[in-house]
Amino acid sequence: MKHAVKFTFDTHFDEPSSHSAIDAPARRNPTVADIERARSEGYAAGFAAGDAEATARADRDVQMAMNELASGAATLIAAMEAKSRALTADAVQMAVTCARKLAPASIAARPETEIEAVVRDCLSHLNREPHILLRVSASLVDRLKDKVDHMAMERGLTGRIILLGEPDMSGGNCVVEWADGGVVRSYEDIESEIMKIVARYIETLDAQDANGLSMPEFGMADSDRS
Repeated sequence: MKHAVKFTFDTHFDEPSSHSAIDAPARRNPTVADIERARSEGYAAGFAAGDAEATARADRDVQMAMNELASGAATLIAAMEAKSRALTADAVQMAVTCARKLAPASIAARPETEIEAVVRDCLSHLNREPHILLRVSASLVDRLKDKVDHMAMERGLTGRIILLGEPDMSGGNCVVEWADGGVVRSYEDIESEIMKIVARYIETLDAQDANGLSMPEFGMADSDRS
């Protein structure tokens, strides 16, 4: 008969194990170097994030400044062009006013000059007409007779130009008539036509002022407008 053997534990739990120092992870308090390294890394990360934010903000500020500059430039250019058009319109009106005052005096000084120019132009293509009628102011008949006869002789139309004086016709005006047509030279009609041309031109200046001037805005993404 076998006797029971009392079990004895080889491991003593009240003694430290020889393997605990190897198997357990090392645990130690952070050193000053560790703290400084962590502090440096955190500072670097914060600086980088702040620098990126500052750069983005600066880009937005520059973009906004460019947009404001473009808008201001457009307004300035529009104002300058409007002023230039206004000055142009004033200059045209002044020139017309001066012309309207000077032209009658110039015509009154030598009214036959304008009439001779009209007659000469008509005779350049009226060589075959049997008769040509020239109506002028009655006060100019004597002053024009020799000149008209000379122009008729030059064109081979001697004796075919009939000069008539009209008491109601003003100096510088004339009417040239032939079988198939005629030409009327009237200072009043010329002045009226000039005034229409000037009025149309000024209307185009006013239309440009109404349309204004716009400049495109510098492009900027919606995400940048903050």
